[in-house]
Amino acid sequence: MIKKHLEGADYLVAFEYHDDVVFMEPNADPQNVDFCQVKTKKSSSSVTLGFYLARAKAKEGRKPSILGKMYENFDGICSGNKVKTVLVSNVPFSFCGSNSRATDLKASDVKKIKEKLSEELSDFDEERLNNVYFLTTGVSLDAMQSFLMGEVSELFKMELGEGHGVNMHAWTRLVQNEINRKNNVDSETISSTDDLKAKKCVDRKFLSNTIQLAANNTTRAPDMTLVNAELKEAGWVAVDLMKMGKKISNAVADYTNPTNGDAEELKTRLEHHFHTEAAEALPGFLASALSNIAQLTDGLPLYSEKFYFLAFAVIVFNEEI
Repeated sequence: MIKKHLEGADYLVAFEYHDDVVFMEPNADPQNVDFCQVKTKKSSSSVTLGFYLARAKAKEGRKPSILGKMYENFDGICSGNKVKTVLVSNVPFSFCGSNSRATDLKASDVKKIKEKLSEELSDFDEERLNNVYFLTTGVSLDAMQSFLMGEVSELFKMELGEGHGVNMHAWTRLVQNEINRKNNVDSETISSTDDLKAKKCVDRKFLSNTIQLAANNTTRAPDMTLVNAELKEAGWVAVDLMKMGKKISNAVADYTNPTNGDAEELKTRLEHHFHTEAAEALPGFLASALSNIAQLTDGLPLYSEKFYFLAFAVIVFNEEI
C-alpha cells in the first residue's frame, strides 16, 4: 500500500476480504482489481508449484487448491473489472523468477497447471492464466517490521519533508487499527464493488489525511516525571506507577486517533467528569475517575483495564488543565 502511495497511485485497498489483500484502481471508478494471496515462510527454502496446486483431503472429496480458490475471484463481485490474481511469497519460487506470469512459466509447468485446474474446476478457463502472477518480496519475517518502518519513513518524507518530528510508530498503529476495524466487517455482507469500497477499503486520501492530522496534533505524552512525583506523594506505590507508565504510549495513540470512535467517547466522558468534579489536582481526579470506571467505560470494554484507563485519564487531565 505504501509503495503504491509513493508511486502516486490512486488506489483503494482492502485487507482480509476473501484473499489477504485486494487493490483497486483508480479510486473513483475502479477498473483494475488485484487479488493477492500472501504466504510467508521462516526458512529460506523455495516454494514449489505443487504447493499452489495441492488439494488436501476433506470429508467429502478434496479441498480447493490455493490457485483453484484464487480462480473464484475472476467470477466474483469484481468480475466486471480487469481482475488479476497475485500469489505472493516472501521467499523465492523454485519454478520462476520474482515477478512472473503463469503463462510465461516453462511449458511443462504451464501444462501441469492446466491439467490440475481442469480436474478441479468444471469451468476452468485457461485464458485467465494470462492474469495470474507470482511475486516475491524478498523480505524475511524477522526483517518485516524494520522494512515496514523504512517504508513509513519514506512516506513521511514525501508528505511532510525532512525533520517532521511526528511519531511514525503511533501513526502506523493508527492505520493498523483502522484496517483491523474494517477487517471486522463481515465479508459476507459485501455484495458489490461499491460495498467493498465503502465498508472494507482504505485509500490514498486516508493515508494523506491521517499523516497531516498526526503532524498537526499537539497532544503529546505528559511529563511522567512530574506525574509520578505527584502521584507518589499522594501515596501511589512504585509498581502501580510502573504499570500505568507502560500504558501511556498506547493511550496517547488512541487519544490522538481520529478514526477511533470508542476512544473519542471515553475522552468525552472523562472531560465531562473533569469539569463536573472540578478537579484541581491529578491524584484526586484519578481517584474520582477510578471510582466511576464502570460508568465511564460502559459499552467500552477494551478501555476498562485499570491501568490503561488511568493512563488515558492522565492524558485527559493534562490536556484539560
